[in-house]
Amino acid sequence: MRRMLTMLAASAALAACQQADEVAAPATPASDSGAVATPTGAPDGDTPAPAVNAPASLVGEYRVAGIDGTEVGGQIGIALSITEESIFYDPRCAGLEWTYTYGNGALTTERPADAPVCEIAVHPEKQRLAAALDAVTRAERTPSNGIELTGGGHSVTLFSQ
Repeated sequence: MRRMLTMLAASAALAACQQADEVAAPATPASDSGAVATPTGAPDGDTPAPAVNAPASLVGEYRVAGIDGTEVGGQIGIALSITEESIFYDPRCAGLEWTYTYGNGALTTERPADAPVCEIAVHPEKQRLAAALDAVTRAERTPSNGIELTGGGHSVTLFSQ
């Protein structure tokens, strides 16, 4: 039985490689041991395969188009910068800067403890963006070639400047 499942899995993997434009079939049990393959093809507990729509890099200058599924309000525009090490927007001295790690669509953000601090009023939309960036864990390309950061019940939609 296991030999047949192994042969079927190998055939399915080969067919998936040859038909990249088709949607992958739902995962099936990997063996009689109870381990189930995830939709990415990795068994539970293993590192998932790269997300299909994940951008190779996040580095760039962006316009924030949406926060948590709604357009940026307050008749302001927010420009977001992402370098190799950090994500930030003005006023940076108000703590609007994060260090991050990114790979295969997985994203972690953290505000540096030693960031400079200034006493300045921050627009409510910029505060809303900060809350979303504190929570995001994933990056994907949108159908309109933007980037959507999601996680923790939040989302941020970005477009290149």
